Amino acid sequence: MPLTARLYGHGTLDATLDGLGAGMAWEAVYRVRPRPMLVCTDCGLPMQAKVSARGGRFFAHDRRSITCRAAGETEEHRSLKRALATAARQAGHQAQLEATAVHGGWRADVLVTAPGGRRTVLEAQLSAASVDDVLKRTGRYQDDDLGVVWFTHRAARWLDYVPAARVYRPAGPDGPWSRLHPLVSRFSVVACAEVCDPRPFWHGAVHAGWGHGEERNVPQFVAAVLRGLLVPRTRRVPAAHAGRSLRSTPCSLQSRKRWMPD
Repeated sequence: MPLTARLYGHGTLDATLDGLGAGMAWEAVYRVRPRPMLVCTDCGLPMQAKVSARGGRFFAHDRRSITCRAAGETEEHRSLKRALATAARQAGHQAQLEATAVHGGWRADVLVTAPGGRRTVLEAQLSAASVDDVLKRTGRYQDDDLGVVWFTHRAARWLDYVPAARVYRPAGPDGPWSRLHPLVSRFSVVACAEVCDPRPFWHGAVHAGWGHGEERNVPQFVAAVLRGLLVPRTRRVPAAHAGRSLRSTPCSLQSRKRWMPD
């Protein structure tokens, strides 16, 4: 159950934005008659506006779909996507939820566009996933020159091999996704000259960040990563997954270089 839907004559509506991103009030699509012609941005099937028991706004298919990539999301997943999009917007970036590639090869939870045009995907992965699956999906983004950072509350094996952060689950059902697990230290603070090619980028000679074990929060982390102030350092992909090699420039999360090993 996604956070976006398409409305004929108005384009894509985003339940996380004031005016739904189209200058419309939520009440214009929620529990009104006649029903607005809402359709899924992925499969095109009819949808309706809903509100969860926790007060979260979202869109749901009229009939359960087993093939649509937007179907079956939990409120927990939606709340993390909201938190990531909000953090990116607070950092001065554009954030598009549930963006789909023209060729259909990927559907991003949050597609962030920096003022200079650089694009980065923030992916919420709360369900179990294999190393191969995450590496394959990461590769699809990188094939289209997109950076990607994964977020999960699980102690997943793939955390070692892709740019990722582990988050603590909210303390209560209505709590925010705010705290990061210490595993985020895999994003290193290193001299820019060690990793940038051919010269330091606009942010200066040294990457900013936090010390090991220091408490962090999601908005600070997202802002630092999007600005290129934190650099991911991942392990080499093991031989069993050798066909899933990754590439990126540490500062921008986009290039044809491989990730630096620990």
